[in-house]
Order: sequence, then C-alpha cells, then structure tokens
Amino acid sequence: MKTIISAIFMTAVATFPAHAALPPQYQRQAEFVAVLNAATEVLGVQHIIDTIELTEPDLYVVTSGDCTLAVRIKDVASNGGTMMVGPRQFEAQPEEIICATAQ
Repeated sequence: MKTIISAIFMTAVATFPAHAALPPQYQRQAEFVAVLNAATEVLGVQHIIDTIELTEPDLYVVTSGDCTLAVRIKDVASNGGTMMVGPRQFEAQPEEIICATAQ
C-alpha cells in the first residue's frame, strides 16, 4: 500500500511545472535590462547612456557624459517574505545621480 501511495505521490509531483533559476547569462541579461530601465527613468532623455558597468555583485554604475548613477539590484521577497524557488525576483534601485560640475 505504501508503494502505491508513494508512486501516486511521485507521479503527481512530476506533473507540476518546474520553476528553476535562470542560467547565469539570462539572469545577467534580466538585471541589465532592469538597470537600463531604472537609469533611463532617472537620467531622462537629455542624458545619453554611454556605459553600464558591473563594478561588484549587484552593483552597476551607469555613465552618461560627466554624470554617473549607481543602480543596485535588490532581492524582492514574495509570498509573505519567503524566497521562492525559480528565477530570482529582484528590482533595480537607482541611487543619487552624481554629475561633475563644469568650472
């Protein structure tokens, strides 16, 4: 009886869709797009983005002319604060824009 119940349970579990983490190259692409969107919102159309550089884990530095903007990747907890299996849930949080002043 235990064998039948175990077999039914395993069959039922196998039919659920699997949610796995994204491969590293796709995770980086998702982060890059989020950083680009956040930087575009802060910088606006008057500043053309020259470079986006990953300087340390979860920290991108966006350069536009003489201005720089740090954008951090922050994990977002789901379902009452627990982390779920699957693609990383995150948001890009821009920090203060820093522009060199012309003298």
